Amino acid sequence: MDVKVSFIIISLNGGNVAVNSINSIKNLKTKYNFNIFFVDNGSKDGSVKKVKNRFGDVKVIRLHKNVGTAAYDAAIKKSKAEYLFFTGGDVEFKVDMLDELVDFLDNNPDVAQAAPKYINYYNRKRIDLGGTWLSRSFYSGVFKNNALGDKNIEIPYIGTGLIRTDTIKKFGYLFDNDYFFYGEDVDLGLRIRLLGQKIYYIPSSIVYHIGSASRNIHKPYYLTFLMERNLLRTFFTTLSMKNVILLNPYVFLIRLIAIARDLLKFNFMEALARIKAIFWVVLNLHKIIKKRKAIQKIRTIKDKELFKFFSERYLLKR
Repeated sequence: MDVKVSFIIISLNGGNVAVNSINSIKNLKTKYNFNIFFVDNGSKDGSVKKVKNRFGDVKVIRLHKNVGTAAYDAAIKKSKAEYLFFTGGDVEFKVDMLDELVDFLDNNPDVAQAAPKYINYYNRKRIDLGGTWLSRSFYSGVFKNNALGDKNIEIPYIGTGLIRTDTIKKFGYLFDNDYFFYGEDVDLGLRIRLLGQKIYYIPSSIVYHIGSASRNIHKPYYLTFLMERNLLRTFFTTLSMKNVILLNPYVFLIRLIAIARDLLKFNFMEALARIKAIFWVVLNLHKIIKKRKAIQKIRTIKDKELFKFFSERYLLKR
């Protein structure tokens, strides 16, 4: 029997929460066949044993070190499903969430990815992920409210959801393994758009977000460094050279303003992290240029199509 969807869960030291997540997948009410992959990102809490003991039919992949969101690729290579649902293990799936996503992709061949609404597990009136925004400064953010409403709507990117396996095959990977995490979702979203495909937010499909402990192992300023570094990399690899040149002053001006704001608030480590990210990009331009050449080969649209989904409206609120 053909598998329509592979659920891919990655986890770091989140065995108990992942067990709950897998259990909620197994309780889904759906007309589609699915299987489940659990990718352990080098956990030390016995996560693999917990999952194996509880679920004999879950395909478990153990990595010996934390590779960030690149861990998804270990399961993607083994899946033969038409669609992949990728997420961290810190979620619980509403029983009827799957069919709306699958039906939407089946009926819209130009859409590569469809993502659900993430509602806070502990406070069901709070939205943790209700769509996304992206600025020409290459700062981005998620809506933690119902700003986009309750209708299906096209969005610039999102770091979770249901995606076509064929789309990933065109890249050879889901998330760039050089990004580790933070900002990798923007890179994915823009690569999808360069293919001429779309991304949709489907708010009637609901997932409950518990919250991840794995990111708490890193200092906040290190996460700032990753975000700044990765978004700058995506800026240089995605846009046409003309627009890289035109937008370069704006992109760096906004970062200088962010550094000044940090200094005024005595957030010296945050300011230093942003500065280090800029220097990293300058010192690694040769790597970025190599990556840019590969990404530009998949381009089927012009930048004006990308810019339709950029907005400066939310930049000052971040």
